[in-house]
Amino acid sequence: MLRVAGQTRIRFYFAVTLFLYVLVAPLPGIPKQKVLVLHSYNIGYAWTDLIAMGMRSVFQEYVGDIEEIYEEYCDTKRYPLEVVYPQIKALLWEKYRKLPIDVVVTSDDNALDIVLGVRDEIFPRASIIFCGVNNYSSMRLRGEKRITGVAENLDITKTLDLIFRLHPDVSLIAVVSDSTETGHSNIGRLVQVMGPYEQKVPFQFFLDRTKEELQEDLRALPSNAVVLNLSFWRDRNGKMLTYKESLSFLSENSPCPIYTLWDFMVQYGTVGGYVIDGRSQGKLAAELAIRVLQGEPADSISVITEGPAYYCFDYQALKRWNIPLRALPKGSILINRPREDLYNYLLYFWAALLAIGVLVFLTVALAISRRKWKKAEAEVNRSLQEKELLMKEIHHRVKNNLQLVSSLLNLEKESMFDSRDAAYLEDCRNRVHSMALVHENLYGSEHLDRISLQSYCEDLFSNLELTYRLNERGITLQREIQNLEMDLEVAVPLGLLITELVSNAAQHGFPEGGGSIIVRYREAEQKGWMLLEVKDTGVGFPEDFDPDTSRGLGLQLVDSLVSQLNGTLQWLSGKGVTVQVTFPA
Repeated sequence: MLRVAGQTRIRFYFAVTLFLYVLVAPLPGIPKQKVLVLHSYNIGYAWTDLIAMGMRSVFQEYVGDIEEIYEEYCDTKRYPLEVVYPQIKALLWEKYRKLPIDVVVTSDDNALDIVLGVRDEIFPRASIIFCGVNNYSSMRLRGEKRITGVAENLDITKTLDLIFRLHPDVSLIAVVSDSTETGHSNIGRLVQVMGPYEQKVPFQFFLDRTKEELQEDLRALPSNAVVLNLSFWRDRNGKMLTYKESLSFLSENSPCPIYTLWDFMVQYGTVGGYVIDGRSQGKLAAELAIRVLQGEPADSISVITEGPAYYCFDYQALKRWNIPLRALPKGSILINRPREDLYNYLLYFWAALLAIGVLVFLTVALAISRRKWKKAEAEVNRSLQEKELLMKEIHHRVKNNLQLVSSLLNLEKESMFDSRDAAYLEDCRNRVHSMALVHENLYGSEHLDRISLQSYCEDLFSNLELTYRLNERGITLQREIQNLEMDLEVAVPLGLLITELVSNAAQHGFPEGGGSIIVRYREAEQKGWMLLEVKDTGVGFPEDFDPDTSRGLGLQLVDSLVSQLNGTLQWLSGKGVTVQVTFPA
């Protein structure tokens, strides 16, 4: 009887196990999904970069079954569409005619027009998600199927109202634009709404000028005028300007404030305005693409016609034109504030960093005490076990606190508009992460006073590869690490030193991508000394750059860390940069 009951239970457990396996096992034959992102403009054009950043932030978090995300740039800001269209069509035909794309995501008008023109030939089964489309109306998509997106509908009236609010004595509004498709579209939008404002002050249009002509027109403006920049990227002679060159040129030659309608143009002297958020445009488009990939028909999703926008201002430009902060609309975003203001926002960060410093000090003190008490292990075995548990808990808590600071820095970086501030916070995060790895390895080690360098470095290199997208940029991170053990006093500065040298090479050594970074750690030829060598195959130092006299924070930190190791530092530059650090074992 007992045998029958046991066999029954076995069959029951087997049936349950088989059912759960079938439930969670992937279904065979379901194809993975492919997404193509097509940008109208080029890498380096700030608006496109922001849209691309927003899209990637959504796709990277998506856990669905996407096999590949392809990304192409049409470069139609620097070259007219009619000139590059045949080459773009040929490129898309060659790369994707035999590759079944499920969703095509486009940014700005030209990319959408290109895809609509070739979809029957190249993308017959794909749904289309667009963003950044000017002057959107449902008539534009008449007859098209499987398409939706996000319209770039500017609210010009809010910026015009803002101008009259901040400059009640304005005598003239000078409108600057070029002859690109975007420029013509923006002028059309302004003409539709400027009627009531034209009754208050005259509008003067500076359109399709050469750079020299526009410079003369701007300098002739009265001081109580206002400039509305609707885009000036290419002059009548075909000279192409980067967004930095264009904005700086307008600011240097205008005797009056400049306003705009896009967030990436609130830089280099532009006061600001009620601006469209490029990154949010990309995020919304990617979220719509995810919905389609999950099975929702594109035609059932309404086009988003009210894109994200907000009031944004440059602090330095406000100060230049004596515009008080109290006059700004409530909830306005300020960029380029003085660093002392930034420190106020980072108060909690510094407090957390101080607390972690105290914890690290306590950890080191406990490690030193443990060495002194080592001779009494046999007599105080029970007490030693309690202390070991305490140290493991401290390492665990220090690691958790350091990881919390790393996460806070990452969140702060995401809110930065200035790429330099974001890069600064990213460097800080990498330094904190390298310290956290030391304590993570100590927590998992059998010996609480030393760690395995090879294991520690593998975790460190994985973080650096992910942070600086080395694989995506074609950069290999090679390592030749002698598997030695080291104590906390060496591991912390050595980990920070490796982080700084690899970060510098990744950020500055490969502007075009491609190459390798080699990290070697071994015993030096001189007995009792160790050698750390970080070598890259990048562009090397500029001709006028001397690392020994540089006052950059990164190089100062490298010198300080070498001093902590009682070591010597040598820089070698040729085809790439080689850094050699020797210090006592």
